[in-house]
Amino acid sequence: MLVLSRKVDERIRVGDEVTITVVRISPGVVRIGIDAPPHLAIVRDELVESDAPNRRKSALSASR
Repeated sequence: MLVLSRKVDERIRVGDEVTITVVRISPGVVRIGIDAPPHLAIVRDELVESDAPNRRKSALSASR
């Protein structure tokens, strides 16, 4: 894992198509903005983990 320090309005580039900008820093919270092409899905990790059982059920139903 790469760990970087950034200040408000500073950016991080991921490849040629993704830019992450630090929008606001508050105690205990960092607000970021992500600029990426529409074909890239951007999802919070906790939503992916919490939706895993639903995806498994959908995959099982589709395979029948």
